[in-house]
Amino acid sequence: METSEHAKLFIGGISWETNEETLTEHFKRYGEVAESVIMRDRNTGSTRGFGFVLFSNPSAADKALQDKHVIAGRT
Repeated sequence: METSEHAKLFIGGISWETNEETLTEHFKRYGEVAESVIMRDRNTGSTRGFGFVLFSNPSAADKALQDKHVIAGRT
């Protein structure tokens, strides 16, 4: 897969309980999610409150940008 065919979105302000599966489940309604990553502290393993979702198609990312998102009670 060429990365130019993908679109990556920054997802900020996520709850400490949110995991990669939660992000994937939430954003797959817009299109195929190739990968979701939550950034973690390398020493503690705790989430840092943000992550990224990589869509297989840029149009899916465009659709996701049109909506307001609430994940685990956070917007």
